[in-house]
Amino acid sequence: MIEKKGIIYFDSDAEFEDWAVAPYATIKFIENSNIPYTSGDFSNEYKAAIEEGKRFVIKDEDSVVYKRECVCKRVPVKIKGCPTYNRDVLIQLRVDNLEPYFGILDNK
Repeated sequence: MIEKKGIIYFDSDAEFEDWAVAPYATIKFIENSNIPYTSGDFSNEYKAAIEEGKRFVIKDEDSVVYKRECVCKRVPVKIKGCPTYNRDVLIQLRVDNLEPYFGILDNK
């Protein structure tokens, strides 16, 4: 990950996903019920970059993240009071501020 002039560059989709997605999901409940669901979130670094208006470039002309405008990552579920719980879930989050990569950006 390299930052230049308000743009953060990533070498691959995986590098961007690792940076942008929070390291764990949590259990939440549907309002006014006891029905649980898992919820993922963005990392604090991603949220701060969005607030600052930074843009993101994934240096892969075939980036799936750029094409779909979302990140998908499998993360463990964290349950308060149950540190030994061992389950992973797939998180899918829509991302903003993506810019295309055309290979010529490496020289700038």
